[in-house]
Amino acid sequence: MKEKQRKIMVGIGALVFAMLIYPPYRIYGFNKISDSIIESGYAFILDLPDRATVDVATLFTQWVGVIIAGSIVFFLLKDK
Repeated sequence: MKEKQRKIMVGIGALVFAMLIYPPYRIYGFNKISDSIIESGYAFILDLPDRATVDVATLFTQWVGVIIAGSIVFFLLKDK
């Protein structure tokens, strides 16, 4: 494995970890029946706003995107 490939792997890992530390969140309506989103954004995992839930679907989608893009770059830098 080349040094550039190792840096790409470390970068992918750092991005995935950063996305875990600052995940996307959503705050839904005032009652349990309402599906309307009042607020959404990103926040530190230990300091989420009141009533906020982590948007796991968006988080996994972001992880998959970073891993796919990183894998493409990783294999483009592969020895020939």
